[in-house]
Amino acid sequence: MRHPFEQLPRSLSPLPGEDLHGFVLRLAHRLDLKPIVLLRHAGLIGQGSHSAPARRMFMLEKDELAAFCATTSMSPQAAQSLTFMPLVDSYPPVAAALLGLRGLSPAPRGIFPVWLLTTSTRYCPSCLAGDGSAIQQRHGGPWKLAWRLAATFACMEHRSFLRTTCPACGLPAQRIRGNSRSLMVEPHADPLHPSQCRNVTDPERGPCGARLATAHLTDNDNPSDDLLNLQHRLLRARPYGTSSSLDPLAGHNRMTDLLVLAALIRATWPLTAHRAPSQSLADALTHDIGRPGPAPSLRISTTAQKRWDSDVFSARGTAALLAISARILNLSLPELRLELRRIIAEIPPLDDAAWGHTWLNLRRDSSPLFRHEVLQLLDQRFPRPLPTHVPLPGFLLIRRRSYSPKAIPQSLPEEWAEIITAPLGHTSGRSPGKTAIRRGLAAHLVQAVTGMSLNDAGTYLGIPPTWMAAWGRFRPLEERLHGHRADLFALFQRLTDHVAEQPTVDYAARRKRFANWTLPESDLQRIVENYPSRRRLSADGSQRGARIRVGFSALVWSRLTGSEWRLAPDLQPLPVEGVAMVDAGVIHQLQGRNPDHQPFYTYLHNVLPDYAAEILEPRHDAPSPKVANGVTIL
Repeated sequence: MRHPFEQLPRSLSPLPGEDLHGFVLRLAHRLDLKPIVLLRHAGLIGQGSHSAPARRMFMLEKDELAAFCATTSMSPQAAQSLTFMPLVDSYPPVAAALLGLRGLSPAPRGIFPVWLLTTSTRYCPSCLAGDGSAIQQRHGGPWKLAWRLAATFACMEHRSFLRTTCPACGLPAQRIRGNSRSLMVEPHADPLHPSQCRNVTDPERGPCGARLATAHLTDNDNPSDDLLNLQHRLLRARPYGTSSSLDPLAGHNRMTDLLVLAALIRATWPLTAHRAPSQSLADALTHDIGRPGPAPSLRISTTAQKRWDSDVFSARGTAALLAISARILNLSLPELRLELRRIIAEIPPLDDAAWGHTWLNLRRDSSPLFRHEVLQLLDQRFPRPLPTHVPLPGFLLIRRRSYSPKAIPQSLPEEWAEIITAPLGHTSGRSPGKTAIRRGLAAHLVQAVTGMSLNDAGTYLGIPPTWMAAWGRFRPLEERLHGHRADLFALFQRLTDHVAEQPTVDYAARRKRFANWTLPESDLQRIVENYPSRRRLSADGSQRGARIRVGFSALVWSRLTGSEWRLAPDLQPLPVEGVAMVDAGVIHQLQGRNPDHQPFYTYLHNVLPDYAAEILEPRHDAPSPKVANGVTIL
């Protein structure tokens, strides 16, 4: 923060379920301020800014959160509850907005996914009218955060469908005009009651000003008990209707299933119209699908009204679309397969731009069973030849970001790599091909958690640029061997889960710490002195002794940094004047890979892990040198 923010003379307590934009409107009304003045004073925007960005609805970052809490006397938890932040683990579009490809920490980005209402908001007139308390009589009830989610179509408290438009001007409520991505409409307008419509149809006359809290409700605004039950489940990320507890990832996956199926339904409408809760709701969805203009959650786009993966305009149309999707998802498995087969038999080609992110969301975030059933039917509907070489995708997207890129070693452990290579039929053992695959997987693990390019991920790991040019080795990873298909995305998710379960090791710090490390001659001499019969191998001028020293040094460095021994400082640049300082045979002997290797190599092989461990964790409090395998190490 550039300057301390003064506490406001009066504030308000947030109402249950209230969103940030509604809280600002109520507090500005109480203080008789224009919203723009309050936004600046509360630190939500700079002093020279003319509007607050809509991404403030996603979460409040560190400086904005501190300033907002200081001025409003609100706790950080209460302040963040006004944003989408608490929903990041359960509602997929929120995760897309806050996580994307950035990695471990949520952050508001300039991305506005479909199925998030960012250009307008639905509303319940009864909620806006307030509960009759003195404070709500003066400043109105809450604009609720749930209304900003495109999957919300009903008010649970008043058992009514939400309204979408102002009854006076006919425009979507609180509509952000043009290309603006602002938090609220007309923040410079003179103080209005929070429940008044702020839409401007005539610049000379100013905001509409109609009281949205007085909109008349009719019998048609009453959803059935089944729809209210569905709405309750959707708000808890449980479209399948399970009563058991769900972990956040399972809820996220199931909500993705619902939204992917909604895209299939839109693309084939009115094929599934008979599954709508009522004919009137089916008609509402038909009207929404044929409605010109972008969906509420999409910005200015020439294809906005044509995308099947987006939300629809009205609450009633949304209720029909999601109710049909939920009914299909809750069918028994045999019935689900039959219905999916019927739908997929009628869908347009997979490369149609109107699918938007449907297939990406399916592969990345859907539950395993649903993804398997849909992909299997898609393969039957659109058969394709099995290629023998398919390039690995540029980005392997993951949703669980529970590991840090610092925890990825440049030399990926073989048991990690086998999580992917074994199901694809690769034989165990060492080979140049498997070494290249392990390099590639290490780079992809870093790429998936940071979003950086593959080349940048290789640079982060310390992989030489010349090695990065050989990505052809990774082509077998997607579809290969005996005509069997493999779900690379599922295997990669399994790999990331395994990585997240490992003890935390900061390999990035180790690579930096030991960037120039080589084995001291004095340490090697002490090691050799405990094997008297072979001292001559490390004597000055002994070529074989020099090769052993360099090889042992390279393998110790490899253990210290989690990198390939070929990158050890002792071997750089490699080769030296056309003659390598160490050959692979020496390394193989020291690694214990030759069953006939000599006793001295066995001795060094056994000493290596203890010596590396002592370097990593020196015992500064030890009164005497450590003895490992008979070797005195100072």
